[in-house]
Amino acid sequence: MNNEESGKVSKEEEEEEYVLMDLDDVSRHIDFPPDAPYTLSGLDTLNPILTIDGKIKLVGEYLETIGTCLAFSDKEVAAAENKTPGKTVQPVAKLHKILKFRLALDNDDGETKASNL
Repeated sequence: MNNEESGKVSKEEEEEEYVLMDLDDVSRHIDFPPDAPYTLSGLDTLNPILTIDGKIKLVGEYLETIGTCLAFSDKEVAAAENKTPGKTVQPVAKLHKILKFRLALDNDDGETKASNL
C-alpha cells in the first residue's frame, strides 16, 4: 500500500527565514544608486557576498538578534471624504539574524575578505 492509498500524502514543509541586510557601515563611505542591480550569493555560507551594480563587492557576516526583531510594511490608505490620507502598518516577518556587510577586499590568492570599514 502506498501513501496515496492510505490517504496520507507526505509533504515537505518549506521553512522561510528572513534576514535583515545591514548596509549602514558601507553607506557612510560609498554612495550607490538606489535602483542599482545587485547579486546576493552564498547565503548558506558564513560570509555571503553582495555585488552591487557589478562594481561594488561587499562581504557579509551573520549576527544573531537579541530578542525578536519584527519587520513591518506600511501602506497608504485612501482618505474618506473630509479626512486626510493615512497609513496602515502591518507585521511582515520575525527576524532572527542580521546580515551586516562590509566592503570586500580581494587578496592576491583570489580570496575575498571584509575590510575594516
